[in-house]
Amino acid sequence: MAIYLFHGEDRFARLEAVAELRREHDADGSLANNSVQFDGARLSVSELGAAISSAPFLGGVRWVRVDGLCERFNTPRRGAAALGDWGGLGQLLTQAPATTLLVFVEEELRRTNPILQQIEPHATVREFKRFKTEEALSWLRGEVRQRGLHLTRNAARRLVDRADGDRGALTQAVDKLALFAGDANVDETTVEALVPDQRSATIFNLVDAVAERRLAAAIQALDTYRASQNYRDEQGIIQMLARTYRQICIAREVVDARGSDQDLQAAAGVRFDWLARRLRQQAGRYSQTSADAALARILQADSDIIEYRRGTGGLAEHVAVELLVAELAGAGR
Repeated sequence: MAIYLFHGEDRFARLEAVAELRREHDADGSLANNSVQFDGARLSVSELGAAISSAPFLGGVRWVRVDGLCERFNTPRRGAAALGDWGGLGQLLTQAPATTLLVFVEEELRRTNPILQQIEPHATVREFKRFKTEEALSWLRGEVRQRGLHLTRNAARRLVDRADGDRGALTQAVDKLALFAGDANVDETTVEALVPDQRSATIFNLVDAVAERRLAAAIQALDTYRASQNYRDEQGIIQMLARTYRQICIAREVVDARGSDQDLQAAAGVRFDWLARRLRQQAGRYSQTSADAALARILQADSDIIEYRRGTGGLAEHVAVELLVAELAGAGR
């Protein structure tokens, strides 16, 4: 069995490497019927064991991908007993057939991560770090020449600064600038107008834009957040949207009952006065019926993702979240 562990803060480069590895082993297209992907946060040892021990169907390789298993154990725990059944992962990895290709995909990892320590002796490990400034400028020069993009020196430095070393953000920015500028020179002003600053990209910008029904801002915030170093996964977006809309439903009840900001703060469980005031403003955009409907739509998106993972229909995570954001932020248009 071939085992790989791809980890690091450069999400774009990490996923690009995973895609390239898959292409290398899918010359005949047989992986379409021989692939399985797991969410490491929910995976059991028995499920992984069954997946990696299965023989490929009408093909030479079985592809098994696990996302976020190490991250599940990234926080310090006491003793091997805290791993439970996962304490035998290292032994399990020695028992799978040679036809299995097992790929672990992770964010940043501590060197002391106990699952990393079990995987590392058996795997090809690659770490994907964010670009340093000079590395980013060197990479950008090659991309600019390839695209025929005319970027001034100051604009290049401003672009690298705003992308904050993230290759995914740089790639998206170069694509956008090439489409916008064509043969024209791109200066600092153009970069500032078209390229969001990744350092300020947070999930809170996204959920606020959705809750306030600012459709264009919500779509841009989703793209920006996904390309930023703050991004973790699509499930995190759904969880934050659900949390926000539960608070809006509660706030709507308080508002309808003519409650004060203090009443709202206590009912919704928010710690600060200014958060209660903003929540009241957001709730003012909804009736109780529309707030409840929005929360139900979020739950439906979560169900769609679960069904997709089970292979019983549904929608892929990125698609489900994009549709959800567009529908919630564009409601009433």
